[in-house]
Amino acid sequence: MTSVVQSEEILVQQSEPLFIGVDGGGSKCKARLENANGQLLAEAIAGPANPATDFAQTTDSILSACQRVLQQAGYASAMLAQSHVVLGLAGVNVPRVQRQMQNWQHPFASMQVTTDLHIACLGAHGGRDGAILITGTGTAAFATVNAKQWLFSAQGFPLGDRGSGAWLGWQGVCATLDVLDGLQPATELTRSICRRLGVSSNTDLISCCIGYKAADYGQLAPLVLQQQQQGDPYACDITARGLGYIQALLQRLQHTGATRIVMIGGLALQLAALLPAALQQQLSPVQGSPEVGAAALARQYFLEKVI
Repeated sequence: MTSVVQSEEILVQQSEPLFIGVDGGGSKCKARLENANGQLLAEAIAGPANPATDFAQTTDSILSACQRVLQQAGYASAMLAQSHVVLGLAGVNVPRVQRQMQNWQHPFASMQVTTDLHIACLGAHGGRDGAILITGTGTAAFATVNAKQWLFSAQGFPLGDRGSGAWLGWQGVCATLDVLDGLQPATELTRSICRRLGVSSNTDLISCCIGYKAADYGQLAPLVLQQQQQGDPYACDITARGLGYIQALLQRLQHTGATRIVMIGGLALQLAALLPAALQQQLSPVQGSPEVGAAALARQYFLEKVI
C-alpha cells in the first residue's frame, strides 16, 4: 500500500510543469530551473552556446545545462519533456541563426528562442519592462516597453562597441603607436601599455597586436581607466569620448519610454561613476540575472497558452 501511495505522489509531482531559463554566450551556458510559482529549484553551467559560431556545440551545451539543472533538483532527464524552456542566445538576432534554432528538434515540452539582450533586460528589471546598457568587452543598448523592442549599438568590434572595454584598449594602443612614431609625447598610459605588452617600437607593437580580437584589446581597458583617474591626457581623452557615446545611448533609451534603465557588464560600475550626476540618478539597480529573465519569460509564454 505504501509503495502505491509513493508512486502516485511521484506521478503528481512529475505532472507539474517545470520552467528552465537559459543564458547562452560565447564562453558558457547557464540554466535556471524554477517551478510554476517562480521558486528557484537549481542552477547549472555548461559549455559555450553561440549558434552563430557553432550550432552543434550550442545544442550540446544547452542539453547538458538543462540535464544538469534537472539532476541537481532531483529530477530524471526524462523530465526534459515536461520542461518549458526559453533560450536567450548570442547570435540569434541574425535571421538565419534564429531559423536554425527554431527548427532544432529539441526534447522539451516547449521552446522559445530570443536574444541574450532580451533576457538580460527582463532579468535586470525583475521580468518587467525596462532598458539596459551593456558595457563590457562590447557595448549594446536594449529596451522593451509595451511588447515593443529597441536595439541600439551592438554593431560589434571594430565597427561599433564605442565606449566598451575593447574600444578603450584599442584606442590606448592607437595612442601608443603615435608616441612610438614620434608624433606625440609619451605619457604614463603609453609607457604602461608598452610595459604590459613588452614592446619598445612601433613595429613591435604592430607585430604584437596584429592578430588581436576584441577580448584581447579589452584586457588593456583597465590601464586606460586607471590612468584616467590619474589625469593622464590620453586616457582622459579616450574615456571622455567613450563616455560621450554612452551618454548618447542612455538618452536614446530614455526616448523609448522605459522608466527603468540599468547599466550592466564588466565596466558598468566604473563607467557609471564617471557619468554626470544627473544621469547617474536616473539609473536603477539590477534586480536579477539574465537566466532569471529567461525563466520568467518561460512561465509567461506557458500561461499565455493555458489562458
